[in-house]
Amino acid sequence: MLKTTLYLMRHGHVKNPGNILYGRRPGFYLSDPGIKQARTAGAWLADKPIKAIYSSPMERAQQTANIVAEHHKRLSPLIDERIIEVLTPHEGRPTAELAALGWDLYTGNEPPYESPGMVLERVLDFFEHIVCARAGEAVVAVAHGDILVFPWLHAQGVEPDALMKDRLVDYALPVDYPNTASIMIFELEGSPRESLPRVSYVCPY
Repeated sequence: MLKTTLYLMRHGHVKNPGNILYGRRPGFYLSDPGIKQARTAGAWLADKPIKAIYSSPMERAQQTANIVAEHHKRLSPLIDERIIEVLTPHEGRPTAELAALGWDLYTGNEPPYESPGMVLERVLDFFEHIVCARAGEAVVAVAHGDILVFPWLHAQGVEPDALMKDRLVDYALPVDYPNTASIMIFELEGSPRESLPRVSYVCPY
């Protein structure tokens, strides 16, 4: 069976002078350090045989994807809603308050807001699409922190729970949380729901 390699990347650091959870709010772009992070990650990906670049619809993700695409001149990033930021009722809250809660954006959520399982299902739908549409190829997708975290947990054979985000090192992640512009490398062979992907983590800076 053909192996498909997905470089699932978090967007670079964001300019956020109000120190709020911006979530899906428009108008949040990369900071100067975030641009440098994205350029370093793009350089790390430059010699990979990338055949497609995908991006969340959020500006910060598109900006990061366009920087990566500078090293792959024939590719234009494709927008995919399945890797958009999570939908949470906590948008606009100070980040200090959320940090004190262990960044639990999910407990008590009711539709239309998302649970960890809902987020994972749409991300796995995206993985299934990649396996079918890009079998045997290498692709990049630029998304958001929890969009990386939940498939990482799935690859460890556990169903994601909001409180797991406080102890990701217990589930083989080498850092407390994926750094901005860091990359998880998923090796996909067949459906990710039927065969757990192999995954590794890289921070290129």
